[in-house]
Amino acid sequence: MPAEEVNARLWRGPGFAVLRGLDLTGLTARQCVELCARVVGEVCAPAGLRLQRSANELLTAATAPAVPRMPEPGAPAPRKGDEQPLLPHMDRGEGPRPPRLLALLCVRPASAGGESLLASGPALHDRLATERPEALRELYQDFHFGRGPDFDRVRPVFHLDGGALRVHYNRYWIRRGQDETGTPFTARRRTALEAMDSLLQDPAVVLKLPLRRGDLLLVNNSAVLHGRTPFEDGGAPGSERSYARVWAD
Repeated sequence: MPAEEVNARLWRGPGFAVLRGLDLTGLTARQCVELCARVVGEVCAPAGLRLQRSANELLTAATAPAVPRMPEPGAPAPRKGDEQPLLPHMDRGEGPRPPRLLALLCVRPASAGGESLLASGPALHDRLATERPEALRELYQDFHFGRGPDFDRVRPVFHLDGGALRVHYNRYWIRRGQDETGTPFTARRRTALEAMDSLLQDPAVVLKLPLRRGDLLLVNNSAVLHGRTPFEDGGAPGSERSYARVWAD
């Protein structure tokens, strides 16, 4: 798919694109990450985006669980894989603002499960406007998305930017940000977040997208939320589900 067509899909179309069948033959995991970065750089050039490199660019059950794990002494070893779904969310990134583009390259699919999940921001917005308008009004207010020494990430879940609808939703980081401010959620705010989470589990809104080895998923991080289903890993060492992740802005 030409870069111009990919960018049209990302910024003026559905908000995501899939490049199928990159050749990963003989590549190490680190080389797969570098290939992902190189392809994304080529795609991003016409859109004027630059790569954002991260310390955590290889995602596995251990490095990117749906729920952060706190192992307890004497606790049984967890099953291989991840039994929890990862609800669709935006990537927060490591800077003071979210990256515009997320790229996920399937280095190795899970032995069972682990399909990607995609949820369109406009589709979520329209459902809330019809079914939960009071929740939608609350989601247009500012939320904390985590804090740091040099920034305070505050933004609404939904907002209009030059006529384009933007969605910024990551329940984990909203909860973290709220905890760090020391201010409890109001009942209306908690209800609005629960309405959003409920929609993100509705198959009528969420697209399930299986990816094979060598498939590269590109996502407009302000238009489409992404997640994954629960998955199981194979038993052999080196057979675990593994994805390369690269951001661009």
